[in-house]
Amino acid sequence: MASQEITPADRIRELNDISSGIAEMLRHMGQAISALAPNPDEGGESMAARKATFDEHSKAAYTGVQAFQAKMRRQAYALEEAGIIAAEAPVIRVKSNQPQAQGAAAGRGGPAAAGAQVVEAERVTNGGLGNLDVGWLNSRGNKVAVEMESELLQEARELLQAELERKQTSEPAG
Repeated sequence: MASQEITPADRIRELNDISSGIAEMLRHMGQAISALAPNPDEGGESMAARKATFDEHSKAAYTGVQAFQAKMRRQAYALEEAGIIAAEAPVIRVKSNQPQAQGAAAGRGGPAAAGAQVVEAERVTNGGLGNLDVGWLNSRGNKVAVEMESELLQEARELLQAELERKQTSEPAG
């Protein structure tokens, strides 16, 4: 049986479904949390009714989380199969060409005797940035927000100025 090819449009639809599933999951979480506190506006539901509501919505939220994990895992596998992301973080191996101390290299075989020492391999994390969190850095800079604010203020001034000029020319002199 031939496998059906999944198009980029299908992937986008799947991501859209995941997004709407998140909204539904958050709705259930909110309903579960609100069931924990008595609400005097609703006539004071009984404790048993609130527990039942909490159980219903928390189970639905948990099911939503499980579905989200499965769908995101499928998306990650698809990206790996397409060669867009690596299945595992690449490993960097560093070789040192510095000769070992004469006593250590004498009489022993292996790489040390050949003059090259293999240093412990390191996994590449965060695209080679290590523990540096680019998101954290970006959240600290507000240059874009300041520039956007000044552009919006300038645009508002221009609109107000145009409106004032339009009103002044449309009013009869007198």
